[in-house]
Amino acid sequence: MSGLGSSIRARAASLPLNTWTLQRFGLTPSRLAHRLTDRDAPRVLSISLPKAGTHLLERAVCLHPRLHRKMLATVWPEALERWQGLSGLLDTLAPGQVVVAHLPFEPDYPAVIEAGAVRALFLTRDPRDIVLSQAHYAVQKPDHPFHQAFAGQTDLRGRVLVAIEGDPATGLPSIGDRLERYVGWLRGPAETVRFEDLIGPNGGGDAARQRDAVERIYRHLGLGVDAALVERVCGELFSDASPTFRRGAIGGWRERFDDELTERFSARVSDERLRAYGYEP
Repeated sequence: MSGLGSSIRARAASLPLNTWTLQRFGLTPSRLAHRLTDRDAPRVLSISLPKAGTHLLERAVCLHPRLHRKMLATVWPEALERWQGLSGLLDTLAPGQVVVAHLPFEPDYPAVIEAGAVRALFLTRDPRDIVLSQAHYAVQKPDHPFHQAFAGQTDLRGRVLVAIEGDPATGLPSIGDRLERYVGWLRGPAETVRFEDLIGPNGGGDAARQRDAVERIYRHLGLGVDAALVERVCGELFSDASPTFRRGAIGGWRERFDDELTERFSARVSDERLRAYGYEP
């Protein structure tokens, strides 16, 4: 007990102290109580395409009182070497812990997740909004691995084009390649959640679809559905507390795509692939 407390205090000291930080990492008194006593809470792997709304899904999950994020940065494929693969990472999860990851699908992952008795979620978003979000985000982050690819462009349109086409010099894959790498998650074992369903009316979505999305998440995680809790979570879901929050709205690509950008996108992403993810050309 004292060892857990010392570890928690040490890690908390390095975090910005605000209510959401304490909640999401399970550091409030009520969350600490759950961590110590709730041994039946699910262990969760939250997967998303980069810039699909990763922290929106995390917030929906970690607003549930039985769940909290593991004190771990978002996991990329290269980082799995630290645990000798996905199974090693999942073995580190305690009851109620959530790990957030950008992991392209691998054929052995379903068996690994099943063997680890972990519940998985997969978040998608309209790929046209993904490239727009990436064009805004990466240029503002000098430590972003693809910052140089975007910083070399003089305007937003040029950066969107880079997000669509990719950049071989920095290793940035095209949006088509990214969708191809993640498409296997649509076939399981993860529950697919769409950003547009989860964002709710404050982000241009629909309240009923948001409630349905939150309920589906909790059912998939084996948590049951409490109507009052779902309503409260939906009321708190849209927030600028996310470290990557910008606008959180849907359909922004329609304001930015001209005919050429639309054609370049269509050359990288087929109508079939777009529909597979649940979006119309």
